[in-house]
Amino acid sequence: MYSTVCFVVCFLPLLYGMPKTNRLDLPVTAVEIPTEARLARQAASVAVHYLNYRHGSPNRVYGLHKLKKVSTEVISNIGHKYHLEFEVKNEESSSNDTGICTANVLFHNKKKNAHTTLKCHLKDLKDSFKKDNTFYLNLKKQKNPVVGYNIPDNFGFVDPKMMLIWHLAKVSASYIMWEKSTEVMKYDLARIQKFNQWIKAGKFLHFTYIVLLHELPTQEIITCHMRVMWHPKQSLPVKYFCLPSSWESFSKESGSGRVEGSGFGRIEGSGFGRLDGSGFGRFEGSGFGRFEESGFGRFEGSGFGRVEESAMESFSKN
Repeated sequence: MYSTVCFVVCFLPLLYGMPKTNRLDLPVTAVEIPTEARLARQAASVAVHYLNYRHGSPNRVYGLHKLKKVSTEVISNIGHKYHLEFEVKNEESSSNDTGICTANVLFHNKKKNAHTTLKCHLKDLKDSFKKDNTFYLNLKKQKNPVVGYNIPDNFGFVDPKMMLIWHLAKVSASYIMWEKSTEVMKYDLARIQKFNQWIKAGKFLHFTYIVLLHELPTQEIITCHMRVMWHPKQSLPVKYFCLPSSWESFSKESGSGRVEGSGFGRIEGSGFGRLDGSGFGRFEGSGFGRFEESGFGRFEGSGFGRVEESAMESFSKN
């Protein structure tokens, strides 16, 4: 009897090609939806914004390469949760390697930012870390701070000298876009209106940006002011203030919602995560995480920026 039960439970799934585990750990209430559906693409864009803010850099700007599988579930009195499996590509790398990610994105009925968890297997990290370090050292030597306006210009051109500044704006603004995104509202970075580097003591580089975000589906342009501190071995603190869009002003006047972007971003949590595979050896700091050598990298963290214990992710070695 025991042998019969063991055969049915242990071996029949293998014979019929059934997986031992579910990569997305889907609950039984989750329903698969088409990857080309608007809501599926929106959830994926939120996950990619979160990835860029947490682990992007001037030489690592990730874009959605392929959305492979999406399921959704309704959580009573809380909101809609999306389970995603997708591929990303570093848009600034000459390599054709893609990374594999799984994510859960929960759009709350009442809270303004999406509760996001993420796991990724990424490649081609070591080269980007070296480039980031070179860029950092060059800026650190600057006697005159770098200043820029209207990037890209009216023709979509970015001066090669300002390209990494543009990339830094992308990953920094990803924090704003992740926070402001809802199940129906999407954001893209349209332009840097003004950029200033500030020469200050300490290991961090300091920048201020005025950026323009393209809001969909309203087609409005949102103006945001960002303060950014950057170091290639540490995560990216961002503070910001955005002028409210028309629909946010209407929500405030009508009492039907809360205006987003009305204050500086708030950092919460015990640290900024751990990165293995940085190629820089081991680094330990005060709340900014630990960096260890190991090849491709694993990121773990407790989440920050108006995330209330919402973000735990692990980046594992392939």
